[in-house]
Amino acid sequence: MVSVQTYIPATLAPFIKSFWCLRVDAGIQQSYVEDIIPDGHHEIIFHMEPHSAQRNPALQNCGYEPDAFFAVQNLHSYMLKLQAGAMLYGIRFYPHTLALLFNFPADLLTGQLLPLNDVPAADALRHCITENPARTFARFEKLLTKQVAGLNAGKGFDYVNAAVGLILQQKGNIKVDRLIQATGVSVKHLDTSFKKFVGTTPKTLCHIIKLNYFIHYREQHPDKSLTDCTYEANFYDQSHLIK
Repeated sequence: MVSVQTYIPATLAPFIKSFWCLRVDAGIQQSYVEDIIPDGHHEIIFHMEPHSAQRNPALQNCGYEPDAFFAVQNLHSYMLKLQAGAMLYGIRFYPHTLALLFNFPADLLTGQLLPLNDVPAADALRHCITENPARTFARFEKLLTKQVAGLNAGKGFDYVNAAVGLILQQKGNIKVDRLIQATGVSVKHLDTSFKKFVGTTPKTLCHIIKLNYFIHYREQHPDKSLTDCTYEANFYDQSHLIK
């Protein structure tokens, strides 16, 4: 019904997590619907023509996604509806690297979609798209390698990079005090830098990563009780998880 191809560009490993291509079987009788849960990572999404991707289709004021856009930090889940035969490409970034590569303050776009043509430096990616995933991934990699070569990250990014690395390594189960200790900056400075590159605070990113770890662990261990999965993700109890 749905197939996904992924490619991890080793040369871009510090900045790009993966490239992916999703196809919905053209022969299905009904649209494909998926719940999208925030996971802390940023993406650039491309819909192949003709595209028709609806967000929250059950609501009267449902919106259609642009044909190509930045999907930055999202704090709320939503339902995505794709028609039979839909084909999407995505470039998946780490929680803090998209804003660095394209030089914009991530917090201005938190919870919003930014059409790709509003970012001239990124619009060239549109010309990488083909019907062939391998060829498209190779073009993405070549173009983004040039983009990375011209980067000047600065110390603000270095602090965020170190903190995000710890958050992902600890699956979100880390105190902000530990991040402050590891980076050597003040809470205010780290919060400000996080909002610039991640789009949210370190504490909020920890919550998102921790919840996603619980969800994935629960999916991978259907035989385990909800309580066991809650403890595995280091929530105090189910009430803490629900909160």
